[in-house]
Amino acid sequence: MKNYYYRPSASTLGRKKKIRKKASFSYLKPILFFFVFISLCFASYLGATKAYRAFSASRLANWKPETAVVSGVDGDLLKEIQAIANKKVNTQFTIKSAMALQETLLKKYPQLRKVAVKRGLLSGQLKVEAQRRVPVAKFVLPNKSVRFIDQDSSVYVDPNPAPDLKIPFVELEGVVPEKLGGEFVDLVESSLKLKDQLDFAFLRFNASADSVRMHMPDGCIINFGPAKKMRQKARRAAQIEEMAKEGFPHPHELDFRYFDDGKVFLRQIAH
Repeated sequence: MKNYYYRPSASTLGRKKKIRKKASFSYLKPILFFFVFISLCFASYLGATKAYRAFSASRLANWKPETAVVSGVDGDLLKEIQAIANKKVNTQFTIKSAMALQETLLKKYPQLRKVAVKRGLLSGQLKVEAQRRVPVAKFVLPNKSVRFIDQDSSVYVDPNPAPDLKIPFVELEGVVPEKLGGEFVDLVESSLKLKDQLDFAFLRFNASADSVRMHMPDGCIINFGPAKKMRQKARRAAQIEEMAKEGFPHPHELDFRYFDDGKVFLRQIAH
């Protein structure tokens, strides 16, 4: 039996090797093209970012507002703040300028709780957003000057209160600090709720003794004594006043100073 073998020629082997090299190079070509494309895109992004930052920095440093807009307030306060903002139009206005304007407005107008100054780089608008304090009561001090107290227990002056502001009138006796404690604010708010049960003309607080007196439109007085257990005292006062309508002389005074001992005194006020 004879065995036959086929031995390829040297020229044939060379051609196969060349074909394999061409096949592997054609496979790597799209990958290389992809990496080159990504590199070019990334380089373009970095260049555009640096150019935008340089443009923005130049724009920020040399920005001048074309108009000024004020929001959040009304009345005379709006006119005054608008006039201040208008002076900044067509002048160089940097970030430091915005912070300085914000501090100036807060210092000049203590009735403002917050002020935000924003620069519209594209619109050319200088925006001033102001927020008023929300008062819980209006106090009249012994020297007849008026102060407001807000929900944050801050005492402040407001020469231009909101025209539709409706808050109770409260007389204050004693020394009034610049900032009252949170307990005092709770006292004010709980006392003002008494109007739902007793239609009073005004309240009088003694800051030193921490006591409350309620003055009724007909001249009657309810002396609540220490500002404690106000809700219980209000309910009892409403009951006694309802019974007193039937025959007890007016004006009279309800005295709750001994309420902790279970006693409430009702006496006529001498003319």
